[in-house]
Amino acid sequence: MQKINEPLIKFYMSTLKTNFGWIRPISDGASLIRLDWNQTGWDEPDHPDSVSRETIFQLQAYFNNKLCKFTLPLAPAGKTDASQHWLNVMAKIPYATLITYAEFARIAGKPNAARTAGTACATNPIPIIYPCHRIIRTDGGLGNYGSGSNLPPTHSTNLARKAGLLHLESKGTTRLRRRQPDATYLTAPSK
Repeated sequence: MQKINEPLIKFYMSTLKTNFGWIRPISDGASLIRLDWNQTGWDEPDHPDSVSRETIFQLQAYFNNKLCKFTLPLAPAGKTDASQHWLNVMAKIPYATLITYAEFARIAGKPNAARTAGTACATNPIPIIYPCHRIIRTDGGLGNYGSGSNLPPTHSTNLARKAGLLHLESKGTTRLRRRQPDATYLTAPSK
């Protein structure tokens, strides 16, 4: 996850304890720029604003199966136009829908870039809201997941968090859906 190289005092944040760990949305006062996530919390006190409070509200609704789509102002920290493109495509993956890294790459207009698709997931500064957990391997395996701790993305506790998010979403619907190849709800956005 990209680091913010400025003191956090310039930013706004709120903290939420969930079954998946501690989550801290960070705002620049206008948009959500990062979503920190760990298993121990933070020493810095909350310094909330309307964006960080609204993010907490929407995350609580998501974790209680009452929200399927986030509506937050987003400006991910440290992202180039190319990186933002991948995040914009990722944001269109519907709730409780799984796609493969290869499908993600194809939808993003880069059909031979499955590894780049994986990198887009690994460097996602706003997990859950940009739903990288909905992207899996072609063989149906979970792939990697680095959100929620500093452990390697192949670590079993990180993969358990990814599986847990998918399970949570499956409880909010009849079951997880595998994207159909002819589905039109995911199209590469115009640049």
